[in-house]
Amino acid sequence: MSFFKIICSVIIGVLFAIKLKSIGSPLWIYLSMALSLFVLFYILNRLGFILDFLDGILEDIGLESGYFQILIKIVGISYLCEFASNICKESGFIAAASQIEIGGKLTMLVMSMPILLAIIQTITSVF
Repeated sequence: MSFFKIICSVIIGVLFAIKLKSIGSPLWIYLSMALSLFVLFYILNRLGFILDFLDGILEDIGLESGYFQILIKIVGISYLCEFASNICKESGFIAAASQIEIGGKLTMLVMSMPILLAIIQTITSVF
């Protein structure tokens, strides 16, 4: 399925969710979450191709893929936190959305420590 079809489907779903919201039905939030998950799974499916390609390039170059995997995990955490935060904001839970964002940032900071240590070791080995 092309991304154009995905976008058209989401726009139709959003218009339907707006109609449900205007008549006071609580089903609009479930439809909104379903649309978001639909797009997320489409993107994750496409992301597999990109990761395989980049991993192949790293193997050809001979670089260690451990740091690359950490970076990919950090990007994934970023997307998931943004996804969850937006759902919370849409539902009216602003405080929960802020906590998700803070937790995601702290998690990304902790996960990036091995890369930071490798950079520091490289700098200190030069001097």
